[in-house]
Amino acid sequence: MYEINYMRSLLESIDNQMNTLSRGLEELKRAFYVLKDQNIETSPETRVSIGAGIFANAKVETEKDLLVPIGSSIYVEENKDKTIERLDNNIKEVENSLTGMGNQRAEISNRYQTLLSLVQQQGSGEDQE
Repeated sequence: MYEINYMRSLLESIDNQMNTLSRGLEELKRAFYVLKDQNIETSPETRVSIGAGIFANAKVETEKDLLVPIGSSIYVEENKDKTIERLDNNIKEVENSLTGMGNQRAEISNRYQTLLSLVQQQGSGEDQE
């Protein structure tokens, strides 16, 4: 029974991690597609999220260097093409991580289902005696 509870908590943990990665992947893709959009530079103004569901009018200038986070609240200045390349690589890494976690989750889920079946069979065997 201990192993079943452990597997259940492990599955929940993997699900939470996958959800977090999926949200991060959506954000990476959103930034990637905005930078690839040629209309963003010609638009006189666009609305930019400043957090908490609040938007401000702004002019996006992607022809100038962008401030790009590289981890631990550290930013570097990069041109648009370098940033697109970085985002593309990050997207691939997250997608690979999600695939690996999905495979791991499937293995654990199969083991979990097998253990549940064994416990149910043992329980029904005891009932018949």
